Amino acid sequence: MQKTITIRDAVIELENIRNSTVISYMATQNALVGPEDAGILVDTIEMVLPANRKFEKLDFILHSPGGFLDSAYKIVRICKEYSNEFNVIVPLSAKSAATVIALGANEIVMTVFAELGPIDPIIQHPYKPDVRVPARSIKDFFSFLNSTETGDRIIVDPAFKAQMSSLLDPYLIGSYQTALNSSKQIAEKLLTENALKYRKELVQEAVRKLTEYYFSHSYVIDRNEAREIGLKVVNSESVTGLDPAIRQLLFVYQQFMMQNNILKLIGNREMNRNFQGQPVVPTQISVPSKPVNLIY
Repeated sequence: MQKTITIRDAVIELENIRNSTVISYMATQNALVGPEDAGILVDTIEMVLPANRKFEKLDFILHSPGGFLDSAYKIVRICKEYSNEFNVIVPLSAKSAATVIALGANEIVMTVFAELGPIDPIIQHPYKPDVRVPARSIKDFFSFLNSTETGDRIIVDPAFKAQMSSLLDPYLIGSYQTALNSSKQIAEKLLTENALKYRKELVQEAVRKLTEYYFSHSYVIDRNEAREIGLKVVNSESVTGLDPAIRQLLFVYQQFMMQNNILKLIGNREMNRNFQGQPVVPTQISVPSKPVNLIY
């Protein structure tokens, strides 16, 4: 008979292997790193904070498609405030702004299928909260309006160019360069503080690669390429029992979030606070609303 594993059991098993305190941040593709995370993260941390208000070793298990750059940076600063050693564990993916969180770590633990990504911050319109645009897409749009390289130079029709330009919101046009510059500034600061602290001559090239070099927002930076950039990466299978413990925790979180339609979850060994999406109407298979074998 297969043993039932709870989220709490899986977290404690990982903590025992790593000799650390684990804080979890799990998000679906529809949930961004955002300003609402900071307060919940602090509450989650303080629930398990020792009497001296400092973790000796804090492991932040991170799965996220990215989001807002300032919010990601704030998460780093909060985690470092509460710990002497801050590490990030990436079981599957930590893209864009989530990669920024990883840059703040002393070490990044990655499974064989884990990935980071280029830092491509999101711009949100101040008066239109549903308008969210990757900063780089605006830069790429202007490049396209001028010309596209496909072997032969394609000149964009002036009338089409004028029409498309008129559709761009002035706020977004004004913000994209600021967002790109901010991403470089934050990446430089975190790399200088952490992975490249003693190899500062490599910082500028690492910043360039993370913010300019890759064309696709979805580009996969695996653990080997992350090392080439200069990040301190630990293979999850290099420590006995670590890889299966990470995969186990990822699995129970994924099952719990899928069955309960949870978009984002921030938790510790005792409790997980979550953001739920709209109810999903089952088509053929009825899914229980709250699995009895998971503690949250």
